[in-house]
Amino acid sequence: MQGNQQKIPVNQLQIGMYVANLDRPWCETPFPIQGFYIKQHSDVEQLESYCKHVYIDAVSGKREAYDKHAPMGRRGGSRSGTEPATGNVLKLPPLKIRNKVEYPQIASEKAVASLKKEVSKAGKLQKNVNVALTNIFETVSSGESPDYKAVNKAIDGMVDSVIRNPDALVWLTRVSTHDQFSYQHAISTSIWSLVLGRYLGLEKEVLKQLSTAVLLSQVGKAKLPKHILENQHSLNAEDFESYKQYVQFSVEILESAGNVSRSVIDVVRSHRERHNGTGFPKGITGDRIPLLAKIAGLVDAYQEMIEPRPGVTPMPAAVAVSKLYDSRNIEFQEELVESFIKAVGVYPTGTLVELNNSQVGIVLNHNSKRRLWPRVAVVLNEDKQPLKQAKVIDLLAYNEGRSASDSLNISGSLPAGSFDIDPSNYLITGATSRWSWRHLSG
Repeated sequence: MQGNQQKIPVNQLQIGMYVANLDRPWCETPFPIQGFYIKQHSDVEQLESYCKHVYIDAVSGKREAYDKHAPMGRRGGSRSGTEPATGNVLKLPPLKIRNKVEYPQIASEKAVASLKKEVSKAGKLQKNVNVALTNIFETVSSGESPDYKAVNKAIDGMVDSVIRNPDALVWLTRVSTHDQFSYQHAISTSIWSLVLGRYLGLEKEVLKQLSTAVLLSQVGKAKLPKHILENQHSLNAEDFESYKQYVQFSVEILESAGNVSRSVIDVVRSHRERHNGTGFPKGITGDRIPLLAKIAGLVDAYQEMIEPRPGVTPMPAAVAVSKLYDSRNIEFQEELVESFIKAVGVYPTGTLVELNNSQVGIVLNHNSKRRLWPRVAVVLNEDKQPLKQAKVIDLLAYNEGRSASDSLNISGSLPAGSFDIDPSNYLITGATSRWSWRHLSG
């Protein structure tokens, strides 16, 4: 505990105080891990159901500090917590990650071997998650109560994989193809959440919580009419209100199970809330949204942009990143957006890109020193004709010592499937072969 923190009973908390720590692990509560301000008496009542004592920050815990960081339109208590704030820009204090973990960086010379080794494990994990989640959706659709043990076991493996090398599962989710959209969306989003959580230094148990919540956040869609699911991008106002019910359906399904933690359910409940209050179901804002739910919402939006439902044109990864960047402090907290971009790169592993010499390639893995100069497997020549053998180029090494005019750069990313390129035809090393990642993971 830091020297400027004071321990006080929960019933002595006052509006404007900043809660910096609890008398129990944060992951066992629905409260934001980075700490939060007491904004109304109901905050104290909610805390009393979890804690006897808390630690307040004697420096941050002042009314003027709350007023400075309170959501626009709510300073002085003039606005209710459920009113939307469309278009508002909302800035918050820097994130404070409790017990932050510094996960090891993978040296560039070991990256290829590490990634290739991890893909063989990650592929099996992804299959296990897919099977487990499919069973849950089918059980929910039949009106029965699902068993989450298989999901929990698969998530344990996913967390360990992302801690060892975050690029492996990202590679698989970018090159895999699945017919059942909701399943793959949940799996891919769960992987993005782990990558961001790892970058933020969340503890392993918190990563498991996060991944579980994101993976199960879609289960309520099993109760939606088919026409609403298949037309999510063109719903009228009435159908959109029906669509929004999937969040509450998900919460009810998980609560009825009896063995899903409250912290996981709270993330599911808030994963569609947005930073400025324009989300649903409650329209809460800023630090009223738990940190894990903020992460879940951000990665959910990103996955929806790069791999939308069939019939909707996917965005190139770089365009999706740009959209997220433009939404800083509007839909998503600025610090989380910037952390996500740093964690996955502007061009995530498995992304199709075009180089400034008109060649086309697949991003294999990043260079931590220069995110815009990753390793790329070039698969099409300048005339967009396939090469007999993919040519792997480490852009950082290639450009070292070269002038800007002579350097080789990525000019932009391409939507998945461009030029009929199937990344699964290439090994993680970039080499072409009759063996693909499916053979490695099988």
